[in-house]
Amino acid sequence: MNGLRINSIESLLQGIGVAALPGEKLTVMLGDTVRVHLAVEYRGRAIDGEIHVSYGSQNTWFNEDGNKQSDTPVHFDQSMDFLPYEIACDVPIGGVPGSDYDLYAKIMGVPGADIFSQTLLNVLDVLGEAEFQNFEITSYEKV
Repeated sequence: MNGLRINSIESLLQGIGVAALPGEKLTVMLGDTVRVHLAVEYRGRAIDGEIHVSYGSQNTWFNEDGNKQSDTPVHFDQSMDFLPYEIACDVPIGGVPGSDYDLYAKIMGVPGADIFSQTLLNVLDVLGEAEFQNFEITSYEKV
């Protein structure tokens, strides 16, 4: 099985998708959903597994918690040749607001070791509440 690739990520805010390519920053709010688009090629017997997508902080290992991840079932058909698969996984945004979160994905529950994607560093900012700025009186007049 070739390596898993993250092709793009997008924020789904009230039905409007805002996409980012790998390495670009995406800003979302708690309660939003981030759709992660993945690609992999597979050959072998038919198998089922899970795609695990998580955001957190990459240090010596990847720090994540249950509020910042999603597991999606996946099926790979039997084939003697490599077949391309494109998979979309939705990750509900929960946990604690913060900036510069990292993102990774892996295929689990298949024979052998888990298959890891690249880790995208500093690609997700999570806002806790709506924000305002530059609120001021711009003029006034007698009516």
